[in-house]
Amino acid sequence: MKTKKIGIKQVLAGLGVVYLVLFVGYLAYMGLKNTRPSGPSELEAHPERQDEILARQRAEEMRDRLGLSEEQTQQIAQLLQSMGDPGQGGFRGRREAMREELAKILTPEQLAKLESAPGFGPGGGGPRGPGGPGGGPPGMGGGRMEEVRSKMTPDQQARLDARLQDMRDKRGPRGGGQRQPGGQGQ
Repeated sequence: MKTKKIGIKQVLAGLGVVYLVLFVGYLAYMGLKNTRPSGPSELEAHPERQDEILARQRAEEMRDRLGLSEEQTQQIAQLLQSMGDPGQGGFRGRREAMREELAKILTPEQLAKLESAPGFGPGGGGPRGPGGPGGGPPGMGGGRMEEVRSKMTPDQQARLDARLQDMRDKRGPRGGGQRQPGGQGQ
């Protein structure tokens, strides 16, 4: 029986084929991965439709997060677009009106999921949320502050209250704090 020796040329040819297949696979992967459209975004192309575009994008984010139907998504986009201008009611009035309208559109499960999201429920941002009057530090929204307080000694609670009051005093009545010309707070 004769054994055939594999020559160096055959080994190199085999490696070349492997590299060629890998390179073609890499090109296909990169072509599929970069499916982002080139050119200006829709918002850049149509700045006059900013309210409509941003409302639709926000409604699509809510659809993905809450599992909304297409009809609910459209209703929320229209609601967000109509609520774009603060008008007479200011921020608080607009926020309450938004909550009432969302309660009409969303199911109870979706509404509960939305209200538990950071930045929406009580203490989740806005005038009484983290950093605002009556709110705690960021990340302490919802019932988290009460949960932490329940585990503190009375001495620790008193020190925390003093620090929070000190922070509120430094920020001033509107929560903005004092700014120096360099943009840094005092």
